[in-house]
Amino acid sequence: MLRFRLTRSAGSFLVALMAVATALVTGHAVVAADVGAALKLKPDKLDFGPVVATASSAPLTITVTNKSRTDSITFNSIVATETFSIQSDQCSNSPLAPGSSCKVEVVFHPLVTGTVNDQNGLTFTDSAPNSPQHIELAGQGTVGSFF
Repeated sequence: MLRFRLTRSAGSFLVALMAVATALVTGHAVVAADVGAALKLKPDKLDFGPVVATASSAPLTITVTNKSRTDSITFNSIVATETFSIQSDQCSNSPLAPGSSCKVEVVFHPLVTGTVNDQNGLTFTDSAPNSPQHIELAGQGTVGSFF
């Protein structure tokens, strides 16, 4: 016959042991591991609104955060599609350390009038498991004033 006598520290240990055993039997994950670096891009869409055709908008900023606790992220490329361009890039020069953030500024420079909405307007290709990541970019080219 097996007997347990619980004390405060042993009781906590047994509760944890029972939780692990139950998780293993039911096929659930037991330990949450840092499975690699993951990027958080905020916001996930930039809308530049109306901009006079052939002019450039004010820059809008994307904040990129490495959500990992252990792995750095290296950027292979950060590319904007036609009618958008990267004004400043603080991310590409060196690996992004765990828990750190960097910023990328994008401008809209429409060549013609009309609405532009690109689901993959800004693409981050990097060492994170969820690579590539995309930011939606939108804006509207408008006719400017003649005066």
